[in-house]
Amino acid sequence: MTETKSETFEEKMKHLEQIVKQLDEDEVSLEESLKLYQKGVELTAECEKILKDAELKVETLNRKGAEDE
Repeated sequence: MTETKSETFEEKMKHLEQIVKQLDEDEVSLEESLKLYQKGVELTAECEKILKDAELKVETLNRKGAEDE
């Protein structure tokens, strides 16, 4: 379960939703549950980073726009 660099935010979120659904609905072993949970934590961190980067970019653009006025 390695990170796919080309995976978009939306794909990461969809994968995370699938993990949650699998943990909620399927009967999985403890070992598999731990692997899924770990992957979910990794995906959550990746998504948070993408969102923070996007927020910084928007703030930068807003500041630049305000300076140009």
